[in-house]
Amino acid sequence: MTGLMLLLVTTLLPAGAAARTAPAASAPAAVAHPTAAPDVQPIDSPGYLRLVSSMKGHPLVVNVWATWCDPCREEFPDIVRFHREMGPRGVEVAAISLDMPSALKTDVVPFLAANGATFHLFLKTPGGDEEFINTVDPGWSGALPATFVYDREGKLVRSVFGSTSFEQLGAIVAPLLPAAPK
Repeated sequence: MTGLMLLLVTTLLPAGAAARTAPAASAPAAVAHPTAAPDVQPIDSPGYLRLVSSMKGHPLVVNVWATWCDPCREEFPDIVRFHREMGPRGVEVAAISLDMPSALKTDVVPFLAANGATFHLFLKTPGGDEEFINTVDPGWSGALPATFVYDREGKLVRSVFGSTSFEQLGAIVAPLLPAAPK
C-alpha cells in the first residue's frame, strides 16, 4: 500500500521531479497510426522476471506508465517511435500500464491503439505493489513515468525516473547494440 501511495503522490509532482536521470528535450512526436485493438497481457512480479529473462540476447526497454499520468501520455509517442526505429535493430520494447483493470477496455486499449503500439504490452495485476516496485528496481519509488533499460544479458543498466525521449533512449541503448558488421 505504501508503494501505491508513493506512486499516487509522486505522480502529482512536476514531470521529472523524481527523476534520477534528467530527461532530454522531447522531439516532435511521431505521427501515430491507429491499429487494431492491441493484445495486453496481465503481469505481476514473477511475470516481470520471466519477461526480462525471455528477452535475453536483446537490449530491452521497459516503460511503466498509466493513462491517468499526463507525462506518461506525452512521452508515449516517443516510446512507439523508438520501437519502430530500433526494433529492426534487435531492441525489444515493453510497456506496463499501472491502470486499474477496469480501465483496460475503456482507456488503456484505446490509447495504445491510437498510438500504434505494437510491442509487448502489459497491465500490472492488482496487489503486490511494493513487491513489483522492488522487483523492477529497488531504487524506484513507484513514480510514473519510469523506464528501465536492460542489456543483452538481462542486467538492468539504466533507470530513468521521470519522462524520457526518443533521443535519450537512443543514447542509452546505443552502447548495448551489437557492433555493425564491417
